[in-house]
Amino acid sequence: MTNHHIEVIPLSGEHWVVKYEGDPQPLVETAHRREAEAEARLHARNFGEPLIHIQGLNGSWQAVPVDPDFPAPTPADVKGPHVEP
Repeated sequence: MTNHHIEVIPLSGEHWVVKYEGDPQPLVETAHRREAEAEARLHARNFGEPLIHIQGLNGSWQAVPVDPDFPAPTPADVKGPHVEP
């Protein structure tokens, strides 16, 4: 899980991109919003991202929760030597 959300953004009514917030490089480009949303959900599930943001053609935003295929690792999941102060 990252500190940035996955976004679905329209470049036009027939050109949609899926990318991480703040990253200019798209993960996926499609011709349809539904395809972009499906790709965003798939990517979010595969990488433990809990949320995607979808921008409408009118500029409105919608946050959509995603149930990941696995929980993202947390600091408590890290295994290794423990050092007491």
